[in-house]
Amino acid sequence: MSTAESSLPRPSALATARSLLSTLRQSAIAAVRGVAFWATIPLPLVIVGTLVTGTAASTPLLVVGLLLLNAVCAVVGQRHSTGN
Repeated sequence: MSTAESSLPRPSALATARSLLSTLRQSAIAAVRGVAFWATIPLPLVIVGTLVTGTAASTPLLVVGLLLLNAVCAVVGQRHSTGN
């Protein structure tokens, strides 16, 4: 009979849950940063498209919203890392 199994400390359910929540939180943050990073790339093209098509003249708040969204995405996605 082996005593190695009984001498190993077993993590409590609370510690396991905290570890799982920490991992999920880190994954969610990484996903949000990644989406924000990649959204920053096409948003200027969408903004230019609204200016070229004249949509900006009829709905200026849309353009302002897109500009703000682009700024927020740039700030949030700034720390995105691909893991390489």
